[in-house]
Formats: sequence, structure tokens, C-alpha cells
Amino acid sequence: MNKYLVFLFLIIAFSSKGQVAVTLDSAIANALRTHPQIQLSQQGVEQQKALKRGSFNLENPSVGTEAPYGKKFELAVQQNIQNPFIYIQQSKLGKQNILLSEQNQQVTKWQLIRDVRTVYLNLQYAEIRVKQLSYQDSIFHNLFVAAERRYNAGDAGLLEKVSAETKSKEIENFLKQAKADLQNAQFQLQLISGLKDANIKSKDEITKTTTTIPLEIKLDSTAITQSPLLKYFEQNTLVNKQNLRLQKSKVLPGFSIGYLNQVGPDQPTNFRMRYGITLPLWMWTYSSQIKAAKYQYQMSQSQYAIAQKTYSSEYTQALNDFSKYTGSLNYYEQTGLQQAETIISTAKRSYDAGEISYIIYMQGLNQAFEIKLSYIETIRNYNQSIIELNYLKGQ
Repeated sequence: MNKYLVFLFLIIAFSSKGQVAVTLDSAIANALRTHPQIQLSQQGVEQQKALKRGSFNLENPSVGTEAPYGKKFELAVQQNIQNPFIYIQQSKLGKQNILLSEQNQQVTKWQLIRDVRTVYLNLQYAEIRVKQLSYQDSIFHNLFVAAERRYNAGDAGLLEKVSAETKSKEIENFLKQAKADLQNAQFQLQLISGLKDANIKSKDEITKTTTTIPLEIKLDSTAITQSPLLKYFEQNTLVNKQNLRLQKSKVLPGFSIGYLNQVGPDQPTNFRMRYGITLPLWMWTYSSQIKAAKYQYQMSQSQYAIAQKTYSSEYTQALNDFSKYTGSLNYYEQTGLQQAETIISTAKRSYDAGEISYIIYMQGLNQAFEIKLSYIETIRNYNQSIIELNYLKGQ
């Protein structure tokens, strides 16, 4: 007996350790630390910083030998230098590219946070759905067993038995699908967060997210200035504007300096220096580059305008969804859930008293359970609308 109790205790202890409860904050923190997209965006920042250090890019010097008197070859070195204004513009472009890569890093971060929140919410929804359907499966299975007994005893007709069996099998099938959805939700959270535990669950059950978002359906101007995605497109226009300035600066003349040993053997001076300027004579090359940079700048402005319109549409849609699901939740919390409980208790009492048939009883249970399932689905949709609003606002 003692060995049996010890064995039973070990089984229970092992089962309790089978699942690892994960909080939303820990899932987000782990994703931000391990997800390849975050690492990729950080590498992009480091790349632009490295390129910035090469803004002052001198051309390679020209080194050769000359024999000015045909007797002895002497060393000659010449260095061309672009106009200093070009190096200044290149440095400014490098700074703008660093800011763009950093803004891309912010976009990646908030997209990942949004995705983790969504996947975690889907896990919570899958868990509560399995719980609800498991309860229904137990109820309808017991009803089927009771109907089968009454049928075998001659107290119930074939229709009642078949109806009970059909409903029991239907709920059993729904439960299998819900369990498969739960496994997929667990895998998706494990994949996006980088968690190593294979069998994970949410720390808390799905509940209505508390928020201070107003119900007025309007585009918040502060949301536009806080949106990481719009900041990215705005910064992209600044990058292309600076690139246009750089291309225009390349028409400025450069400079040339050289060391030339071209003196005779009897002359006291051992070397000579050469100074000059480089002129951009082939203007078609520069004009085509300037024109291309101008079009690129205009394209970035158009992309920014499109992003603003898309953002406005998505933000308004998210606000509409939030308002819609807020109204639905108010119905369930004030009326729907209470009616569902009333239907269940009244239908059971009436059925036990013989006042209603099994078919009416089952219809009542179906209606009540549908209300409960619709309620948790509405919570999921309500929370998802808040996730989208927070993402669009960079929160």
C-alpha cells in the first residue's frame, strides 16, 4: 500500500511539472532577446555605423616612376581629393542612414511585440475553448449514456437516442479540433518567443483587457507622431533628400596634389610639388545621377504619403473594431451570460420534472453553450483590437 501511494505521488508530481506556465511579459522579453529579426535589425544598425566611418573616402594615390631626362627613373606620387563639401554631405548621409536603420529596428521591435501578444492571446483562447468544450463533452456524453439506457429500457424513442448520440459525437469532434488548435498555438508561441519548453501554457486565463482608450472613432494626431512605421517612412524621405544634396555636390571641383622628382642631377632642388583642380567636365554623368536621386526622393515622399493613408485606414478600422467588440462585451456581461445560466438551470429543472422533452432540453443547452463560446471569442477579438491599436500607436 505504501509503495502504491509513493508511486501515485510520483505520477501526480510528474504530471504537475508537465506544463510550464509562461507570462506574456516573459514571452515578449525572451522574443526580444533571441528572435532572429531583432538580431538582423541590430546588425543593420552596426552596418550603417561602419559605413559612416568611411564617409571620408580618399581615392587611392597614383604612384609611378618617371625619367624626365631619359637617364634615371624617379618616383612620382599624386593624390586627388574631392571637394570637402562632398565629404561633409557623405557624412550627413551616413548619419541619416544610421537613424533609418535605428528606426527600422524600432519597427521590427514593435511588430514582434504585436505578434507575440497575438500568439499569446491565441493560446489563451485555445486553452479556454478546450476547457469549455471539455465541459460540454462531459455533459452531452452523460446525456447520451442516459438516453441510451432509457432507450434500452423502452422509456425513450429512437429519435432521442440518435439525437443524443449525434450531439455527443459532434461535441467530441469539436473538442478534438480545439485540442489540435491548442497544440498549434503552443508551438507558435514557442517558435516566436524562442522558449525551449515544448509543453507550455499561459500563466493566466483569458480576460477582458483593461484600457483607457476612448470610444470616439477618430484618428488621434498624437498616434501619427508616435507610430514607428510612419517614423520609418519619414526618415526614409530625409535619407533620400540628403542623398540628393550629395549628388548635387559632386559637380563641385576637386583638388590634386603631387610629388614629382623631375629635376636635373645638377640642380639644387631635389623635388617638385604639383597642385591642381579636377573639373567635372562630363556633366551628363552627374546630371543623370542628380535626376535619379531626385526621382528617388519623390518616390520616398509618395511612399510616406501612402503609408499615412494606410495607417489612417488601419487605425480607424482598429478603433471601429474596438468600439464594436466593446458593445458586444457589454451585452454578454450585462445580459447574455446571465441568460445563458438561466437557460441551463431552467432547462434542467424543467427536463427533470418532465415538463419539456429531451429535444427541447438539448436545444436550450446548445443555445446557452453557444452564448458562452461566443463570449470568449468576443473577448479574444476585443483584446486583439487593443493589441492592434497599441501597435499602431507604438505602445
